[in-house]
Amino acid sequence: MTSSKSYDYKKNTISRLFAIQALFQMEANGKSYSTIKKELRETFYTQQIKDMEISSPNYLLSQRIIEQAAKNQIKIDTKINRAFNNLWNITTIDTTLRAILRAACAEFLNKKTPKKVILSEYVSITGTFYPDGKEQKFINGLLNKTIEDLQT
Repeated sequence: MTSSKSYDYKKNTISRLFAIQALFQMEANGKSYSTIKKELRETFYTQQIKDMEISSPNYLLSQRIIEQAAKNQIKIDTKINRAFNNLWNITTIDTTLRAILRAACAEFLNKKTPKKVILSEYVSITGTFYPDGKEQKFINGLLNKTIEDLQT
């Protein structure tokens, strides 16, 4: 039997994946937040999870992450760039990594999820896209610095 805590964890992980995908689409396809929000509600979830044995996502969590990322993108990107210490900047990294970083920072700004959970979840999610581990270490280090900066 699955506890409600682990069910929520899986449900929220799926919600974070959807938020990352939506942020990726916003950038890659030039879609606006209002378009993505409408697509999420009307078709995105049902098309993505139809006939699959996964938990339904927490729509409100996905929406809060996407909305916060869209509303605060300049602030988030500035903090991420600061964490790069002038070695790189957010525009020089892969679009998927940008979406992961923005989603994690946006969720932190919502102040509903503990820092440890955000770090753990987004580092783990990074591993689903990049299984060799380098990117997970990269995301972990960068998120630690960025979230620390967002706290001040």
